[in-house]
Amino acid sequence: MNIRASALIGAVLLAATAAPAFAQDDALISKNQTIYDTEGKRVGKVTRVLEDGSALVIYKGKVVRIGAATLTADEGKVSTSLSKKELARLD
Repeated sequence: MNIRASALIGAVLLAATAAPAFAQDDALISKNQTIYDTEGKRVGKVTRVLEDGSALVIYKGKVVRIGAATLTADEGKVSTSLSKKELARLD
């Protein structure tokens, strides 16, 4: 087996093992789960979880994307580090 074939097999194996880790990240939030802001006030329910772990939420009549990096879960309660003012500026 030459170096090129070995590299290709290694890349395929790496790609195959990366997928389950992505699925574990999605476990942080799920559809219909409520998200709370920094003050503990309800932001809204998750309407969709994106592949990158971000959540789509209807907030004040518009759909906003809350980034996965801002989300934390503590005993089943999901919070974002974004304030109401920051949430209002999201698209």
